[in-house]
Amino acid sequence: MTTAGKAFTGRRDGRRASGVPGGTTSRFVLLIAAVTAGGLYVFLQAYFLVPQNAEFFFGTFSRCFGDPRIALPEQTDHGYQESRRLLAVCQQPAFVDQAQWVGIGFLLLCGMASACYLSHPWWVTRDRCERFPALPSLRSRELRRFPSEDEPGEREIAEYLDQLCRTVGVQPTPVWLLDVWAGSPNGLAFGVPRRRRVIIDTGLVKLFHTDRDVFRAVILHELAHLRSRDVDKTYLAFGIGWAFLIVAVLPFGALSLHSAMSGGSPVVPQGAVRYLADMPHALGLAAALTLLVHLVRNSVLRAREVHADATAAAQIGHEGAAAIRRALRDQPASGRSSARRAVARLTGRLGYWPTPGMRDRVLREPALLTRPTVWEMLGAGVVAGVFTASADDLVGTLFRLLWGKLNTIAGDLTVGCAIGAGLTGVLAAAVWRTVAASDQAPRSPWATWPALPAGVVGGFLAGASLPLITDGSELPATTLEVQGFAWLLRTGPVLLAGAVCVTVWLVSAARALLPRTLGRRALYAVVATSVVSFAPWFAVWYSVRRIGEIDGFQPVLGDAPDIGSSIGWYTALSHWTGFTWQPLTVQGHLPSALVGLMLLWLVPLVLFLAPGNASGAGADVRPRIRTALLVGLAGGISVVGAGAAMPFLARTALPPAVLHYSGTQYDTGFPAVYWHTYIALACLAQGAVALVIAAVVPRHRPALVLAGTAVTALAAALGRASAFAVADCTGLFGPAAHRCSVPFVPEVLAGDLRTIALRGLLAVIPATLLGVGARAIARSRTSTRRDADTAVRSRKPAPSRAWGPSTALVVLVAAGIASVALTFPGDQYVWEIWLSG
Repeated sequence: MTTAGKAFTGRRDGRRASGVPGGTTSRFVLLIAAVTAGGLYVFLQAYFLVPQNAEFFFGTFSRCFGDPRIALPEQTDHGYQESRRLLAVCQQPAFVDQAQWVGIGFLLLCGMASACYLSHPWWVTRDRCERFPALPSLRSRELRRFPSEDEPGEREIAEYLDQLCRTVGVQPTPVWLLDVWAGSPNGLAFGVPRRRRVIIDTGLVKLFHTDRDVFRAVILHELAHLRSRDVDKTYLAFGIGWAFLIVAVLPFGALSLHSAMSGGSPVVPQGAVRYLADMPHALGLAAALTLLVHLVRNSVLRAREVHADATAAAQIGHEGAAAIRRALRDQPASGRSSARRAVARLTGRLGYWPTPGMRDRVLREPALLTRPTVWEMLGAGVVAGVFTASADDLVGTLFRLLWGKLNTIAGDLTVGCAIGAGLTGVLAAAVWRTVAASDQAPRSPWATWPALPAGVVGGFLAGASLPLITDGSELPATTLEVQGFAWLLRTGPVLLAGAVCVTVWLVSAARALLPRTLGRRALYAVVATSVVSFAPWFAVWYSVRRIGEIDGFQPVLGDAPDIGSSIGWYTALSHWTGFTWQPLTVQGHLPSALVGLMLLWLVPLVLFLAPGNASGAGADVRPRIRTALLVGLAGGISVVGAGAAMPFLARTALPPAVLHYSGTQYDTGFPAVYWHTYIALACLAQGAVALVIAAVVPRHRPALVLAGTAVTALAAALGRASAFAVADCTGLFGPAAHRCSVPFVPEVLAGDLRTIALRGLLAVIPATLLGVGARAIARSRTSTRRDADTAVRSRKPAPSRAWGPSTALVVLVAAGIASVALTFPGDQYVWEIWLSG
């Protein structure tokens, strides 16, 4: 945010600081997401608490199942498909009515929030208490225009206020109001755009003559709210919170109580009662959602206060920070009983007003403005999890409305991409802010980096488990009621491991790009790349986690061939090389698989080579790119050589009966084992390449490792044709071919490239960790090596030709795009199956 950037750079000309985002906007977006997720859940549950809605909805279902064309379809595939189509079409009116109910609820919520925001100037000027917006006593304060030109003593104050407005860059000048009966040295900024106002207490006016620094600090604090548009965020946050309570929570609670007192709706079938929340769970759900929205709203308000403090201090340096601290110490504590003071201390850290200790820490260390906390990540995860809890019903409704079909895996992938994009974007921005804050004040402990993904994942799992915690119902769409809380142990570690991988890539990219002062271009590029690359992986996780009692994340070993099963090593080879893993299978049919992997190394390398203010940065990274590409090429050549030698090794190790067995539909033959073995060799070669690059290259490891392994995968995919050509010419699978030729089929080549690249990740990730660990151990044990590295860094990079690495990168990009285009027809057939269910 602008104030955060100014606090870091000390700029005072009112121009927008770049490169370091703040936390107010992100928290405000999180508040909107929390209200959206909570409102969606509440509106969907409240729909069935209205008897007329339940009667129409379940009556429509009863009429549909009474249709013999639906209840008794023909015993053929066409008959079942026609029955599903007729059922979806027949149920459409019920889901249209449900969608209208939810839409009207959100329209009312938006209308109430807008009304609260637009009416806040009247509310503030009508009555203002010391701790706004506590419930007022409905007695008006005496406010008047200030300063008055007729008063000679106030003319100097007017000129001083105009000068401060010009210095900060607040135009037009706000209307100043004086609270005659307020003796505290405070101010309050409010108003709608182009009609801003600032209330000044009488106690603050007295400080103009007695303590000019405190007066200036408080005024600059209020002007900072206007300059950064915090006023709009503040009163919109209040309006959104009150609107959620009035429009969503209170009606939901009233309907739940009415339903419980009346014994429930008599029109709801007994089979559907278990899918609806009972009164205790409904009220617990409403309380949990209200608390979530309340905490997120308070975080928005605390952030905008400390941002304004930092901006005011940046305008006047150390004197301003000292003046703000004096103003905080001078805040009167009278007017509160001891009980209220105890409650205030208890809830101070979670209230909407930052504690003096928190404000003092930000003034002493402005880097805290941009450093995200684990609680912020936890809140973002919980919001996404709450949305997930109701997304299944929403997607089912949309599928029936738009396509007349039941929800399928295509719907799961769509919802997963949306949720994954939000979580990945939040994590990417948080990591960037953390790295930026570490550059300004390097105090981030080592536990900060794993805490960020752990907070997001933990919050998401907690929010997604909300139906199991606050709802006694069963959710047939998610099958979580079948898995129970065991789904956390089955799927949570996989999601956490993926989040850690995302964080490692983000930290590497941020540390490399922030010193190059590319402005916000680098931030936007990194966030967009992370969303495009990692959101589909989350979508795959989201769809695989819902496979009922089956653990979709458990690898399945390959089949053992009947002929040759007595050979132990051959059977083990068939098992391990032919394994399948459901996430990789689903990911392999998405066009984003290769594109995402390509962007993860292409975008950082392009930004490394882009012109920047860091001297020699591009020349410093070019030798490392060349090293990574050469190591990857060596790995690919070794795979091609091993593939050419495989037919001769197989002929000496296996009898002809095993070699010539091609297999059946239900049994694996030697050609399949041969192909799986070649793919496994390519994956192991990628792991070896990743190990070498991670151990040799000192920086930019994630991008360089991915670039080097991409070269290995491409070379191995090209060498697969030669390996099978040697097998055909030598008669490995049967009679030798009359004319030896290389079986070059572009579609097969593209599919092999994707398979090798995706399966290779299972070897690349642990190999990279081993390489990093080996380099760290070697550097810690060999001091001379450390001195040599220091000398190399201080030496001027040797001139290098850029056309070699650039040409290689262009070839890799072209190969990836061609592979996606060639596999598109086959993937389209799979998508049609997913869409049809």
